[in-house]
Amino acid sequence: MEPIFEEDITEFLPQIVAWRRHFHQYPESSFNEFATTEFLLKEIEKLGNVEITRPLPTGLVARLAGALPGPTIALRADIDALKMTELTGVEYASKNEGVMHACGHDSHTAMLLGVVCILSKNQKKLKGNFVFIFQPAEEFPPGGAIALVEANVLEGVDAILGQHVSSIVQVGQLGILAGASSANTDCFEIVVTGRGGHASTPDLCIDPIPVAMQIVTAMQQIVPRNISPVDKAVLSVTRINGGTADNIIPDTVTIGGTVRTYTKENREKIYERICSITTKISETENCEGTIKYTWGYPSTVNTPAYVDAISNLGDKLYGEGTVVTMAPSMGGEDFAYYLEKVPGCFMYLGVKNAEKGCVYPGHNTKFTIDEDAFAMGVTMMINGALCFQELVEEQKQEA
Repeated sequence: MEPIFEEDITEFLPQIVAWRRHFHQYPESSFNEFATTEFLLKEIEKLGNVEITRPLPTGLVARLAGALPGPTIALRADIDALKMTELTGVEYASKNEGVMHACGHDSHTAMLLGVVCILSKNQKKLKGNFVFIFQPAEEFPPGGAIALVEANVLEGVDAILGQHVSSIVQVGQLGILAGASSANTDCFEIVVTGRGGHASTPDLCIDPIPVAMQIVTAMQQIVPRNISPVDKAVLSVTRINGGTADNIIPDTVTIGGTVRTYTKENREKIYERICSITTKISETENCEGTIKYTWGYPSTVNTPAYVDAISNLGDKLYGEGTVVTMAPSMGGEDFAYYLEKVPGCFMYLGVKNAEKGCVYPGHNTKFTIDEDAFAMGVTMMINGALCFQELVEEQKQEA
């Protein structure tokens, strides 16, 4: 693998920073990224040699064919922002009230746009094909990835590479993990229905509050008593709503929360236990328990061979120790849907820098990043894609 495109990357960095700050100033929430999409469309159309399609109302897919035949590699960036009020105080802070790029998707979008421009400029030096996925709605299930997969954007793709900025990885480093790197992210809502009435006559009522308490208590035993201690799982009750006044027993109580797992078996086991506990306790106490269970994003499972390729590339370009092994996250990421279809991996670009105040976690109103990380991010995306082409060819020869 020869191309590094260091000069082109250096040349484009100021533009990438400017793009990122533009996206940051004009964030758009999931499935509402219309202005962002139009901006991307206009910039990519200027290149002249990149094909653009729009499978969904927002977001787009760009394709570049190299001069020689070879494998097809997809690269993905998510483009949506969060419904939050920014408190960073930066000069390019959000101008769209109540919306903020608090998870770094503005950076992902700007870096991938830079990748498109650099590879477009060097088309004659390239082999194979490149698919650039500017995906809407990563933050809001069911998310944009599954819709794009169903629209066949991965048709003909041999492997895929994704990147996310990380506020826990130092700038100058990359984080990656073979196997499951993020969790299955499911949510539940349980409604316990009894019979309300005056609080002074509980004998004439069927009080759903103590029933809901029993259900919550029983659910807290699901993970420690049903999931193997060597596995990881989380069941969190995050809301309990019921009642309107001190002297009224309510008709209903609502319980809500989330379940995080890594395996299909544990995912299904916890769901079955929640259903069983809710039904049996409710019936025993003469209440009705109904369950709305929302199956969220599946676990993001990186392909080991592609993780090794990125790790070796990072150490080769930046020195041994550049690539650190991440701990599995209980967060969700809809990049998982792509990896269910084709091999590849999802890497984390370090943007933490205490000297610049870049220490706040994602989804925080003061979240900021060190833009000096962009050089590494763009370099790894471009050369990671070329590395993947070599790996695909090697695997085909061995098959």
